[in-house]
Amino acid sequence: MLSRILTITSMMCLLASTAHSGKFTVSETPKNMGKQVNSAANDFAPAVSPDGSYMIFNSNRNGKFQDLFISYFRDGSWSAPEPLDILNSPFNDETPFISSDGRFLVFASDRDGSMELRGSEPGQVMVSFDIYWSENLNGRWTPPEPMPGQVNTAHHERTPSITPDGRLYFTRWLFGDSSRTVLLEAENVDGNFVNPRPMAGPFNTGYRDVGLIPARDLKGFFFASNRADSRGMFDLYFVSFENGTYGEPVNLGDKINSTANEMYLTRADQRYFISSNRDGGIGLFDLYSAFVFAKEANFETRAIHFDYDRADIKKESHPYLDALAAFLKENGDIRLEIVGHTDLHGTDEYNNKLSLERAESVKKYLAEKGLDAERFKTAGAGKTQPVVRQTGKGFDELNRRTEFRIIKDK
Repeated sequence: MLSRILTITSMMCLLASTAHSGKFTVSETPKNMGKQVNSAANDFAPAVSPDGSYMIFNSNRNGKFQDLFISYFRDGSWSAPEPLDILNSPFNDETPFISSDGRFLVFASDRDGSMELRGSEPGQVMVSFDIYWSENLNGRWTPPEPMPGQVNTAHHERTPSITPDGRLYFTRWLFGDSSRTVLLEAENVDGNFVNPRPMAGPFNTGYRDVGLIPARDLKGFFFASNRADSRGMFDLYFVSFENGTYGEPVNLGDKINSTANEMYLTRADQRYFISSNRDGGIGLFDLYSAFVFAKEANFETRAIHFDYDRADIKKESHPYLDALAAFLKENGDIRLEIVGHTDLHGTDEYNNKLSLERAESVKKYLAEKGLDAERFKTAGAGKTQPVVRQTGKGFDELNRRTEFRIIKDK
């Protein structure tokens, strides 16, 4: 078990090397994901795979307890959510987080086996929420195990996340007092998460800060809080983190936040997802999504899919490309170089040709949406610039991507 957890750090550090800085700017209000995904109950804490092909979230649609569900993005739409029976217990399983390489899932649960606290009545035992983890092996999640180390206590540990360098973040609620929360961090030492300590900087200053989500490419974190400038009870914020120093938390504004509650901002490329109980929803908390593009930085996506061994763009790619086209129409000064990347299978010559043809297909699609083709250049990088120098399920998907580089006039 410990050797598997150690791979979190080594794998994530490989992915972190591709990070770049950029400003998170919101151009459209998140849209309800609809009855295909949401229910009349609570649908909460979306965690999206790195390539955006599936989403795991928790919901109590099947009873009074929270379960983990999975939905797949296929042919341009999200599939009906299915319970993840291998991960779920007869009690609460909630607030999932998927590692940046897609191999690990961490979540909170008060299942049997979690830490216990003696109640005020003789013989009374109360079970706390603890943090659990599971590994994705060949497309199947392993049975969950408690997080090793010094993280779990008889109080409630919830809302976990892990950074690419293997640092664990989570929130602790004092048992029986949901108003008192502490945001903590723990480090990975020889496969154990140890030395949990309250976070410094702008956190733990009298507000309820929860759901800290790493945004490595933006050099910071998203989180939810009931700070003084929040529009509702909980709003979503971004805080920068550079050279070991946190900036001031910035409210993400009224294009994301409402007068209700917004929590759990997670992203896959330029797609972001939140949970909210704003007016007009289908149930209590619903899941919402939108696209966001930054004017100031290059970006890449795995949301553009092609037929196998061909350059024909698949239907499920159209929503992303349509949103990109709308963004480019609003920002007529932006010119882009479109670069195709492949996985590490096949010859250099073949992959260079295929990646260029796919970049040309993207250019053609955008031009057909009314954009001047002269705004785009194309290139095929083939397999020369992989995110990870490995092959196989999970690795191939990370390497197959389309990159957009902003062309700056000299």
